Amino acid sequence: MVYLKNKRLKPKIFNKDQSSNSLYLRLEVKDKPGVLSSITKILAKYKISIQRLIQIPDHKSKKASIVLITHNANELDAQRCIKSFKSNKNIIKNPVLIRLF
Repeated sequence: MVYLKNKRLKPKIFNKDQSSNSLYLRLEVKDKPGVLSSITKILAKYKISIQRLIQIPDHKSKKASIVLITHNANELDAQRCIKSFKSNKNIIKNPVLIRLF
């Protein structure tokens, strides 16, 4: 707590829906044309910008891992984006999301 002249300041309530930070996203996807494009369209829809991207193909199983680091993104938009990823048929496993502070 911060005190000024013996008066307490009210603590600010943290609202996660209004916070923003960079994100680490890992997606396991089908390795076929157009998958990366569909992922970037979803990110753009929720105003999430990519800072770095790595794609690691597994040719034997026709899968790929896509790792994304984003610029600062709004938490509410990030949650909506993840929900959209979960319904995408080209994404094989649930996406991994780690907030980078």
